[in-house]
Amino acid sequence: MDFLISLYKHRLNLPEAQFTLIDHEDAMVATVFKITQPNGEEFILKICSRAGDYLREAYFLNYFREKIPIPRVVQMVPPKGDLHGAVLMEFLPGNLLNKESLTDELCFEIGSLLATIHFDSVGGYGDLTESGQLSLDPRIAFALKFDEGMQECRDHLPSTLLEKCRRFYESRIDLLLEADGPCIIHRDFRPGNLIADQGKIQGVIDWSSARGGFAEEDFCPLGFGEWSASASYKQSFLDGYAKIRKVPDYHRILPLLCLSRAIAAIGFTVKCGIWKKKDSKIYQYNRQYLEENL
Repeated sequence: MDFLISLYKHRLNLPEAQFTLIDHEDAMVATVFKITQPNGEEFILKICSRAGDYLREAYFLNYFREKIPIPRVVQMVPPKGDLHGAVLMEFLPGNLLNKESLTDELCFEIGSLLATIHFDSVGGYGDLTESGQLSLDPRIAFALKFDEGMQECRDHLPSTLLEKCRRFYESRIDLLLEADGPCIIHRDFRPGNLIADQGKIQGVIDWSSARGGFAEEDFCPLGFGEWSASASYKQSFLDGYAKIRKVPDYHRILPLLCLSRAIAAIGFTVKCGIWKKKDSKIYQYNRQYLEENL
Protein backbone atom coordinates (compact mmCIF):
# COMPACT_ATOMS: atom_id res chain seq x y z
CA MET A 1 0.00 0.00 0.00
CA ASP A 2 2.86 2.42 0.80
CA PHE A 3 4.34 1.84 -2.66
CA LEU A 4 0.94 2.48 -4.27
CA ILE A 5 0.53 5.75 -2.38
CA SER A 6 4.06 6.84 -3.29
CA LEU A 7 3.42 6.07 -6.96
CA TYR A 8 0.29 8.21 -7.20
CA LYS A 9 1.76 10.99 -5.10
CA HIS A 10 4.43 11.29 -7.76
CA ARG A 11 2.07 11.02 -10.75
CA LEU A 12 -0.37 13.58 -9.33
CA ASN A 13 2.34 15.93 -8.01
CA LEU A 14 1.01 15.70 -4.45
CA PRO A 15 4.26 14.97 -2.55
CA GLU A 16 3.09 16.31 0.84
CA ALA A 17 -0.50 15.07 0.75
CA GLN A 18 -1.92 12.60 3.24
CA PHE A 19 -3.63 9.55 1.72
CA THR A 20 -6.37 7.89 3.80
CA LEU A 21 -7.88 4.65 2.51
CA ILE A 22 -11.68 4.67 2.34
CA ASP A 23 -12.76 1.08 2.92
CA HIS A 24 -16.48 0.54 2.32
CA GLU A 25 -17.98 -2.82 3.19
CA ASP A 26 -19.62 -3.13 -0.23
CA ALA A 27 -16.72 -1.76 -2.30
CA MET A 28 -15.64 -4.67 -4.48
CA VAL A 29 -13.34 -3.40 -7.22
CA ALA A 30 -11.79 0.08 -6.96
CA THR A 31 -9.37 1.43 -4.36
CA VAL A 32 -10.45 4.83 -3.03
CA PHE A 33 -8.43 7.34 -1.00
CA LYS A 34 -9.30 10.61 0.65
CA ILE A 35 -6.42 13.01 0.01
CA THR A 36 -5.67 15.93 2.31
CA GLN A 37 -3.20 18.64 1.33
CA PRO A 38 -1.15 20.49 3.99
CA ASN A 39 -3.34 23.57 3.36
CA GLY A 40 -6.46 21.55 4.21
CA GLU A 41 -7.69 21.12 0.63
CA GLU A 42 -9.31 17.70 0.14
CA PHE A 43 -9.81 15.39 -2.83
CA ILE A 44 -10.94 11.86 -3.62
CA LEU A 45 -8.73 9.51 -5.63
CA LYS A 46 -10.37 6.50 -7.26
CA ILE A 47 -7.95 3.89 -8.61
CA CYS A 48 -9.55 1.43 -11.05
CA SER A 49 -7.91 -1.97 -11.37
CA ARG A 50 -9.67 -2.53 -14.72
CA ALA A 51 -9.08 -0.18 -17.67
CA GLY A 52 -12.75 -0.29 -18.68
CA ASP A 53 -13.83 0.92 -15.24
CA TYR A 54 -11.46 3.88 -15.50
CA LEU A 55 -12.71 4.80 -18.98
CA ARG A 56 -16.36 4.68 -17.90
CA GLU A 57 -15.70 6.67 -14.72
CA ALA A 58 -13.93 9.42 -16.66
CA TYR A 59 -16.44 9.41 -19.53
CA PHE A 60 -19.60 9.75 -17.46
CA LEU A 61 -18.20 12.24 -14.95
CA ASN A 62 -17.45 14.42 -17.96
CA TYR A 63 -20.79 13.70 -19.68
CA PHE A 64 -22.95 14.67 -16.68
CA ARG A 65 -20.85 17.51 -15.27
CA GLU A 66 -23.41 20.22 -16.19
CA LYS A 67 -26.52 18.04 -15.88
CA ILE A 68 -26.59 16.54 -12.39
CA PRO A 69 -24.56 16.96 -9.18
CA ILE A 70 -21.38 14.90 -9.53
CA PRO A 71 -17.77 15.33 -8.37
CA ARG A 72 -15.66 17.64 -10.54
CA VAL A 73 -12.71 15.88 -12.16
CA VAL A 74 -9.41 17.49 -11.11
CA GLN A 75 -6.90 15.23 -12.82
CA MET A 76 -6.77 11.86 -14.57
CA VAL A 77 -4.05 9.21 -14.68
CA PRO A 78 -4.60 6.95 -17.72
CA PRO A 79 -3.69 3.27 -17.31
CA LYS A 80 -0.24 2.40 -18.63
CA GLY A 81 1.49 -0.93 -18.23
CA ASP A 82 1.21 -1.99 -14.59
CA LEU A 83 -0.14 1.42 -13.58
CA HIS A 84 -3.89 1.38 -12.98
CA GLY A 85 -6.00 4.24 -14.28
CA ALA A 86 -7.12 6.74 -11.63
CA VAL A 87 -9.41 9.76 -11.33
CA LEU A 88 -8.65 12.58 -8.90
CA MET A 89 -11.88 14.41 -8.12
CA GLU A 90 -13.23 17.00 -5.75
CA PHE A 91 -14.23 15.99 -2.24
CA LEU A 92 -17.96 16.57 -1.82
CA PRO A 93 -19.38 17.66 1.54
CA GLY A 94 -21.74 15.30 3.34
CA ASN A 95 -22.07 11.56 3.83
CA LEU A 96 -23.06 8.50 1.87
CA LEU A 97 -26.77 7.85 2.15
CA ASN A 98 -28.26 4.79 3.79
CA LYS A 99 -31.79 3.57 4.38
CA GLU A 100 -32.02 5.34 7.72
CA SER A 101 -31.06 8.76 6.33
CA LEU A 102 -33.72 8.85 3.59
CA THR A 103 -36.64 11.29 3.65
CA ASP A 104 -39.56 11.90 1.31
CA GLU A 105 -37.84 15.05 0.03
CA LEU A 106 -34.58 13.24 -0.64
CA CYS A 107 -36.36 10.35 -2.36
CA PHE A 108 -38.19 12.75 -4.66
CA GLU A 109 -34.88 14.41 -5.57
CA ILE A 110 -33.20 11.05 -6.09
CA GLY A 111 -35.98 9.89 -8.41
CA SER A 112 -35.61 13.08 -10.45
CA LEU A 113 -31.85 12.50 -10.72
CA LEU A 114 -32.31 8.95 -11.98
CA ALA A 115 -34.81 10.12 -14.59
CA THR A 116 -32.35 12.80 -15.74
CA ILE A 117 -29.68 10.12 -16.20
CA HIS A 118 -32.14 8.10 -18.29
CA PHE A 119 -33.53 11.07 -20.21
CA ASP A 120 -31.16 11.05 -23.20
CA SER A 121 -31.49 8.25 -25.72
CA VAL A 122 -28.23 6.70 -26.93
CA GLY A 123 -27.22 4.77 -30.02
CA GLY A 124 -27.51 1.27 -28.64
CA TYR A 125 -26.89 -1.18 -25.82
CA GLY A 126 -23.35 -1.65 -24.56
CA ASP A 127 -20.24 0.20 -23.46
CA LEU A 128 -20.48 3.80 -24.68
CA THR A 129 -16.70 4.21 -24.39
CA GLU A 130 -16.42 1.53 -27.10
CA SER A 131 -19.34 2.68 -29.26
CA GLY A 132 -18.41 0.40 -32.15
CA GLN A 133 -19.72 -2.53 -30.10
CA LEU A 134 -23.22 -1.17 -29.47
CA SER A 135 -26.18 -3.42 -30.25
CA LEU A 136 -29.82 -2.66 -30.92
CA ASP A 137 -30.88 -5.88 -29.16
CA PRO A 138 -30.95 -5.47 -25.35
CA ARG A 139 -30.63 -9.24 -24.88
CA ILE A 140 -27.11 -9.52 -26.30
CA ALA A 141 -25.04 -7.68 -23.69
CA PHE A 142 -27.33 -8.99 -20.95
CA ALA A 143 -26.79 -12.58 -22.12
CA LEU A 144 -23.01 -12.15 -22.26
CA LYS A 145 -22.90 -10.87 -18.68
CA PHE A 146 -25.23 -13.59 -17.42
CA ASP A 147 -23.20 -16.33 -19.12
CA GLU A 148 -20.00 -14.88 -17.66
CA GLY A 149 -21.45 -15.05 -14.16
CA MET A 150 -22.77 -18.58 -14.68
CA GLN A 151 -19.34 -19.71 -15.85
CA GLU A 152 -17.71 -18.20 -12.75
CA CYS A 153 -20.24 -20.00 -10.54
CA ARG A 154 -20.04 -23.31 -12.43
CA ASP A 155 -17.76 -25.17 -10.02
CA HIS A 156 -19.08 -23.45 -6.92
CA LEU A 157 -22.88 -23.44 -6.78
CA PRO A 158 -24.87 -26.72 -6.75
CA SER A 159 -25.77 -27.91 -10.24
CA THR A 160 -29.46 -28.03 -9.30
CA LEU A 161 -29.39 -24.34 -8.38
CA LEU A 162 -27.53 -23.43 -11.57
CA GLU A 163 -30.11 -25.35 -13.62
CA LYS A 164 -32.91 -23.40 -11.93
CA CYS A 165 -31.10 -20.14 -12.74
CA ARG A 166 -30.73 -21.14 -16.40
CA ARG A 167 -34.38 -22.17 -16.77
CA PHE A 168 -35.58 -18.98 -15.09
CA TYR A 169 -33.35 -16.88 -17.35
CA GLU A 170 -34.46 -18.62 -20.57
CA SER A 171 -38.15 -18.28 -19.70
CA ARG A 172 -37.88 -14.50 -19.29
CA ILE A 173 -35.06 -13.19 -21.48
CA ASP A 174 -37.42 -12.14 -24.31
CA LEU A 175 -39.12 -9.69 -21.94
CA LEU A 176 -36.13 -7.42 -22.57
CA LEU A 177 -37.39 -6.82 -26.12
CA GLU A 178 -40.01 -4.55 -24.53
CA ALA A 179 -37.52 -2.75 -22.27
CA ASP A 180 -37.22 1.04 -21.99
CA GLY A 181 -34.08 1.96 -23.88
CA PRO A 182 -31.45 2.36 -25.03
CA CYS A 183 -30.52 5.14 -22.64
CA ILE A 184 -27.66 5.82 -20.22
CA ILE A 185 -27.93 3.73 -17.06
CA HIS A 186 -25.82 3.93 -13.91
CA ARG A 187 -26.14 0.19 -13.08
CA ASP A 188 -25.47 0.62 -9.36
CA PHE A 189 -27.92 3.37 -8.41
CA ARG A 190 -28.47 2.93 -4.67
CA PRO A 191 -28.08 4.97 -1.46
CA GLY A 192 -24.43 3.98 -1.02
CA ASN A 193 -23.54 5.77 -4.25
CA LEU A 194 -25.24 9.04 -3.33
CA ILE A 195 -23.72 11.76 -1.15
CA ALA A 196 -26.07 14.07 0.74
CA ASP A 197 -25.56 17.05 3.01
CA GLN A 198 -28.20 19.02 4.94
CA GLY A 199 -31.05 17.25 3.18
CA LYS A 200 -29.78 17.76 -0.38
CA ILE A 201 -27.99 15.45 -2.80
CA GLN A 202 -24.43 16.65 -3.36
CA GLY A 203 -23.33 14.04 -5.86
CA VAL A 204 -23.93 10.75 -7.65
CA ILE A 205 -20.74 8.67 -7.55
CA ASP A 206 -19.28 5.42 -8.91
CA TRP A 207 -19.81 5.51 -12.67
CA SER A 208 -17.51 2.60 -13.49
CA SER A 209 -20.40 0.30 -14.47
CA ALA A 210 -22.47 2.82 -16.45
CA ARG A 211 -23.34 2.07 -20.07
CA GLY A 212 -26.03 2.22 -22.71
CA GLY A 213 -28.85 0.02 -21.47
CA PHE A 214 -32.50 -0.14 -20.49
CA ALA A 215 -33.93 2.04 -17.73
CA GLU A 216 -35.46 -0.86 -15.80
CA GLU A 217 -32.01 -2.09 -14.79
CA ASP A 218 -31.55 0.91 -12.47
CA PHE A 219 -34.72 -0.13 -10.63
CA CYS A 220 -33.13 -3.45 -9.69
CA PRO A 221 -31.98 -2.22 -6.25
CA LEU A 222 -35.67 -1.82 -5.37
CA GLY A 223 -36.08 -5.57 -5.79
CA PHE A 224 -32.97 -6.24 -3.75
CA GLY A 225 -34.19 -4.23 -0.79
CA GLU A 226 -31.36 -1.70 -1.06
CA TRP A 227 -33.82 1.18 -0.67
CA SER A 228 -36.16 1.73 2.26
CA ALA A 229 -39.22 -0.51 2.56
CA SER A 230 -41.30 2.60 3.28
CA ALA A 231 -44.19 2.88 0.83
CA SER A 232 -44.11 6.65 1.22
CA TYR A 233 -40.42 6.88 0.30
CA LYS A 234 -40.89 4.60 -2.70
CA GLN A 235 -43.80 6.71 -3.94
CA SER A 236 -41.78 9.90 -3.50
CA PHE A 237 -38.97 8.32 -5.52
CA LEU A 238 -41.37 7.36 -8.33
CA ASP A 239 -43.06 10.79 -8.24
CA GLY A 240 -39.68 12.46 -8.64
CA TYR A 241 -38.86 10.21 -11.56
CA ALA A 242 -42.23 10.84 -13.23
CA LYS A 243 -41.59 14.58 -13.06
CA ILE A 244 -38.83 14.11 -15.67
CA ARG A 245 -39.91 11.06 -17.70
CA LYS A 246 -42.42 8.23 -17.62
CA VAL A 247 -41.70 5.52 -15.05
CA PRO A 248 -40.91 2.29 -16.91
CA ASP A 249 -42.97 -0.82 -16.22
CA TYR A 250 -40.08 -2.46 -14.39
CA HIS A 251 -42.07 -5.00 -12.36
CA ARG A 252 -42.31 -7.66 -15.08
CA ILE A 253 -38.57 -7.97 -15.69
CA LEU A 254 -37.35 -7.16 -12.19
CA PRO A 255 -37.01 -10.86 -11.17
CA LEU A 256 -34.80 -11.49 -14.22
CA LEU A 257 -32.65 -8.44 -13.41
CA CYS A 258 -32.27 -9.51 -9.80
CA LEU A 259 -31.26 -13.01 -10.90
CA SER A 260 -28.54 -11.63 -13.16
CA ARG A 261 -27.33 -9.24 -10.46
CA ALA A 262 -27.06 -12.06 -7.91
CA ILE A 263 -25.20 -14.36 -10.30
CA ALA A 264 -22.76 -11.59 -11.21
CA ALA A 265 -22.04 -10.73 -7.56
CA ILE A 266 -21.49 -14.36 -6.56
CA GLY A 267 -19.34 -15.03 -9.61
CA PHE A 268 -17.12 -12.03 -8.95
CA THR A 269 -16.49 -12.92 -5.30
CA VAL A 270 -15.72 -16.52 -6.25
CA LYS A 271 -13.41 -15.51 -9.12
CA CYS A 272 -11.47 -13.17 -6.85
CA GLY A 273 -11.38 -15.65 -3.95
CA ILE A 274 -13.02 -13.19 -1.57
CA TRP A 275 -16.35 -14.93 -0.98
CA LYS A 276 -15.20 -16.11 2.48
CA LYS A 277 -13.27 -12.94 3.27
CA LYS A 278 -14.12 -9.25 3.06
CA ASP A 279 -17.07 -9.76 0.73
CA SER A 280 -18.63 -12.70 2.53
CA LYS A 281 -21.76 -10.70 3.38
CA ILE A 282 -22.28 -9.80 -0.29
CA TYR A 283 -21.80 -13.43 -1.24
CA GLN A 284 -24.19 -14.75 1.40
CA TYR A 285 -26.88 -12.17 0.64
CA ASN A 286 -26.90 -12.98 -3.08
CA ARG A 287 -26.75 -16.73 -2.61
CA GLN A 288 -29.64 -16.57 -0.17
CA TYR A 289 -31.59 -14.53 -2.72
CA LEU A 290 -31.17 -17.26 -5.34
CA GLU A 291 -32.06 -20.07 -2.96
CA GLU A 292 -35.20 -18.32 -1.74
CA ASN A 293 -36.53 -16.93 -5.03
CA LEU A 294 -36.04 -19.65 -7.63
